[in-house]
Amino acid sequence: MSDLAQAFVVPDFETLLAEYQTAAVNYVAAKDADVGNALKEALANDSELLAQITQAFVVKRQAEIREQNYWARQMFRKYVSESDMIDLLALQYNLKRQTIRAADTSVFPPTAAVMESDDSLLKRFDLAPYQFHTTGTRKGYRFHALTLGERPVTTIETQENGDVLMRFSFPDVKEALVKDAQARMVSPNSGQVAVAVLSRQSADGTASATLLKTVSDYLNRDDIAQESDTITTQSASIKVYQIEATLFTGGDPAHSVDQAAAVQSAQLFANQRHRLSQRIDRLELGNLLYGLDPLRVVLTHPASDVVCDWDEAPYCTGVTIHVSAQR
Repeated sequence: MSDLAQAFVVPDFETLLAEYQTAAVNYVAAKDADVGNALKEALANDSELLAQITQAFVVKRQAEIREQNYWARQMFRKYVSESDMIDLLALQYNLKRQTIRAADTSVFPPTAAVMESDDSLLKRFDLAPYQFHTTGTRKGYRFHALTLGERPVTTIETQENGDVLMRFSFPDVKEALVKDAQARMVSPNSGQVAVAVLSRQSADGTASATLLKTVSDYLNRDDIAQESDTITTQSASIKVYQIEATLFTGGDPAHSVDQAAAVQSAQLFANQRHRLSQRIDRLELGNLLYGLDPLRVVLTHPASDVVCDWDEAPYCTGVTIHVSAQR
C-alpha cells in the first residue's frame, strides 16, 4: 500500500481497541503490576463498565480519524470537494471563482450573483500550469480564453524625476462569458491559430461578434500571444440534438421510474456535455437511464452518436422521457 493510501486508512475497531487496551495496561502496570493485571482482566470482560467506556472511546476515535482524513483529502486535487477548499487550492495559481452573472440590486427582491461552479474552477486550475507557456500550447490558449480579463496590462513609465512607475490595469470584464474554448493551427507550421469560443451569452453557446473581439484582443496581447502566432477567433459550431427515450417498467413497483427524475438526469447529462469536442454516446446515455432501474430502455433520439470536432459543441434542444407500464 502506498504512503498516500496509508495516510487515509481508518484502523478497524478490533485493532484500535487492542492498541488502546495494551497502552492502558502497560501504563498502569509500570507503576503497579497487580493493578495492571486487574485492569487487563476488566478490559477483556465486555460486561465491565470500564471495558464499555473504552470501546466507546475507540468508536469516537474512529469517527475523529475519518473526519481528519476527509479534511486531509481536501488538500489534494484528486479528492477536493468542498467549495471553500477548491477556492483555496485555486489560489495557488492566483485563480479566483468567476462571476457568471453579476448581482442585480436594481430589482426587488435583489438577485444574487451566479458564481462559477466547482467543476469549472477545477478545470481552469488543471489548465493553469499551461499559462506559463503563454499561449504557445493548445491548453495555453484554452486557459487564457477561460480566464479572460484576469491578467492585468502592465505599463512601466519613467517620470521626470527619475522615479519608475509600474501600473497594473485590469480589463473591465465583469462576467465570465466564455464557457469553453479550443485552439488549433489552421495549417501546419503557418503560425495561424484559430480559437473556437463557446459562449454563456446564448443558450446554445453561439458567441457574439463582441465577445469574439474581446477574446481576440486579449489573446493577441504581447504579454500573452506568441510572437510567431496570428490568432483569430470564431464562434463554436453547434450540433443540435434531442433526447427522447421510453422507459418500460412492466407495471412492476420494483422497477418504478420517476419521470421527473429521469428528465432531470438526462438534462444534467446534456448540460455536462455542452462543451467543445464532446461526444453524445447513445450507449452512455442508455446506461444512465438504465441506472434508474427500468426493465427496458428504448432510446429514440439521438438516432446515432453525436460526434463533435474540436470547434463543435453538442446542444440538446429538449428532453422527452416516456414511462410505460408495458414490457
